[in-house]
Amino acid sequence: MKQGVLIVNTSRGELIDEVALLEALVSGRVGGVGLDVLGAEPPAKDDPLLSHPRAMVTPHSAWCTVEAEARLRRMAAAEVARVLGGERPVNLVNA
Repeated sequence: MKQGVLIVNTSRGELIDEVALLEALVSGRVGGVGLDVLGAEPPAKDDPLLSHPRAMVTPHSAWCTVEAEARLRRMAAAEVARVLGGERPVNLVNA
């Protein structure tokens, strides 16, 4: 990667080695990071990424847009209607 690269992770916290990321931030190899997910959630209060000046950590909320919330509500309502209509839920967890 280029020196000073910016990294954004909104996927899975486990994709990033947070110890190596912190070292890269301190050395300047990584110019900044935006994280919506961490390897451990909730993070420890003394997690150094939370207070690093070139790190922005959000509370696993990148999904939350007006459009995403409306879609979530439509999907939930469709599942309720499906079950009330005698069908099995699409995403049945515990049969």
